[in-house]
Amino acid sequence: MTSKKLSRIFIALAVFFIITLAVGSFWDFPIAQALYRKGNTAAMVISFIGFILFFGICTVFLGVLFRQLLSSGKKTSFKILIVFAFIYLYVSTATLTGAGVLNDPLFENLFAFQVSFMTCLLAGTLIYIPLFVFGMLINGNRYEKKVVKKSFELVIIMTLVFLLSTYFNCTIIRPHFRLLQNGTGFEPWYHLENNGKLFMSISDLISAHPGSFISGHAMYGILFLILFPSLSLVFPSLQGKEKLLMFIGGLLGIVIIISRMITGDNYLSDIALGAISAIKMCFSYNALPKRKGIIAKFKDKVKQ
Repeated sequence: MTSKKLSRIFIALAVFFIITLAVGSFWDFPIAQALYRKGNTAAMVISFIGFILFFGICTVFLGVLFRQLLSSGKKTSFKILIVFAFIYLYVSTATLTGAGVLNDPLFENLFAFQVSFMTCLLAGTLIYIPLFVFGMLINGNRYEKKVVKKSFELVIIMTLVFLLSTYFNCTIIRPHFRLLQNGTGFEPWYHLENNGKLFMSISDLISAHPGSFISGHAMYGILFLILFPSLSLVFPSLQGKEKLLMFIGGLLGIVIIISRMITGDNYLSDIALGAISAIKMCFSYNALPKRKGIIAKFKDKVKQ
């Protein structure tokens, strides 16, 4: 799909979610009341799958990037630096995703132990070490500049999305609808205030928090529009099927977004603002090749 067509899709989505935000600004609470289904297992499972898929894809690309950089033919000192960098990246990713699993409402009251850095790291490692190794092995011992560049860009975008959603959840406390008692404590999104925190701590990152603003899952769902087609970079059998992958990613994103309202974890405005933020990142990702092309043309003219 061409860059222009992708831009049109993202513009259409942006317009849709701006309208959705306007609707949520007036009717967040009654819409949440109408859609909420207490203890709906199917919706909780779908929400959990969205989280697992997002970080699973991130872990695969980390594995791909790690093997590609080790196969780049660079000096030994560079490879040692890469190993230490990826140890940090893997530990941080495994810890954060492990925390998400242990704190997920689907497993509420299932784990008797205290959620800590080590338990989160262990849980994340058990789930994601196979995906990291799979990412390392899938393309063999070869170096492809395009794969490295795209993998790096995608990992950066996914990291920014997670940090952005977590920061808002930790610093602007808007209780989940499922935690409200007879509507007590509801605030429209435009009345929410920062609780005064400037930075997040390790505790903020691995602990369960009651904030629904903004919807990280909506951001994940929108990013599936670029993440799923990007899988063709590392799976040769998927090349030429990017449109189908984008359709599957978009459909899954819609289902995940709806599930978040059924579980009472997000209001319509939370979802709209999360989606708009993710669309902005999709625009940036889509515009990178175009910008580089403009820069290259400018350099050619300067040389002439």
